[in-house]
Amino acid sequence: MRHLFILLGIYAIGLGLTLFGAYIDTDVPHASHFSLGMEIFCMSLIVFGLLAGIFYSLYFTFMGIKRVLQQRFA
Repeated sequence: MRHLFILLGIYAIGLGLTLFGAYIDTDVPHASHFSLGMEIFCMSLIVFGLLAGIFYSLYFTFMGIKRVLQQRFA
């Protein structure tokens, strides 16, 4: 359950970064609101995947290092 809140937080950060990027985008706005919504949704999923991959790779790496150090010095 703890990981659910972490994932929701990561998605909120990804969505915030995506909305900020869409806000500062200097291209001409799209004619269709559907295509703009789809672009924001897809980009937020991509950013979420990248952030979650970075977070969990660091998380499991440090958990492994902590376990090895506890076994070695305990």
